[in-house]
Amino acid sequence: MPSTLSSISGKDFPLVELELGKNNNPTLATSHAVTSALRDSGFLIIKTNLLPLELQQRALSAASSFLDSSSKQVVTHPVDPKKYAMLEGVDSLPNDNSISSSSRQDLQYWYTALQKTKSTLLQCIAVGLGMKDIDYFVKLHDEDNDALRVIRYQPGDTTTGNRCKEHSDYGTLTLLLNDGIGGLEAYVDEQWKAVPYVEGGIVVNIGSILSEWTRQELKATLHRVAGPASIGSTTPQDMLLKAVTVPRISLAYFSDPNKNVSTVLESSSDENKSGEGSKMSIEEYIQYRSGGQGDSRSGVAFTSTEESRLGK
Repeated sequence: MPSTLSSISGKDFPLVELELGKNNNPTLATSHAVTSALRDSGFLIIKTNLLPLELQQRALSAASSFLDSSSKQVVTHPVDPKKYAMLEGVDSLPNDNSISSSSRQDLQYWYTALQKTKSTLLQCIAVGLGMKDIDYFVKLHDEDNDALRVIRYQPGDTTTGNRCKEHSDYGTLTLLLNDGIGGLEAYVDEQWKAVPYVEGGIVVNIGSILSEWTRQELKATLHRVAGPASIGSTTPQDMLLKAVTVPRISLAYFSDPNKNVSTVLESSSDENKSGEGSKMSIEEYIQYRSGGQGDSRSGVAFTSTEESRLGK
């Protein structure tokens, strides 16, 4: 049975073992555990043989080396105190001397393993929602329209606020690996609550496209990386002070559907879980949720519901 270890991760962020059964499909119990968490808080922590601890450690080490490299793909964020590189596809890493062959290979292995885990989670969600076709959502992602953002949050001090500003993701699934340095918070029950670190665990949350597809049955939850001066945090102050004194490495994998898919799924079958929001293509929706394009791009656009909840 998939385990929910409240003593480690708490009721808001359950820890679920991704167990596979016949034909390497997720078990019914695993599917219900995943979907239940995404209904309640929109977040969970998973452990799976698809993403073993040894591979996680290699990916973190490779990410750190890459962020120290001279690659032009590594840039400084214009607002948040962080450096990052956005990798769009397994083969998007630089093929030059700016990154070692071992680091490139480890990040490619990690990327490929995330794609497999994404498909398993999408199967879990389809089963958990009571859909007859276990691959319903998988087939909407067969272009592997995804990206891996490799991030280093820079150290700060007692005056440091958010190291990453409040936002919800706008794709379907996000899988997050970090190095154990605290600060990640999710807005649950109108409070900024710390998402716990579990060694060997991967944080999973969903984006607003999947939430819209399910008529908001699954939650796209606001989250941030807090600092000591962040407003409204329930994380113990000493934990935030300790976390902000050192760099913080994370690898965030963002999954989007195929580009020609709509934000509103049209179907006459009982499998249609789509919401009734404004119909856009995935490309149009991502541009909207990214806050524009070109020099005017803000990097995030809140939904009206999120703005009201945060008092914006």
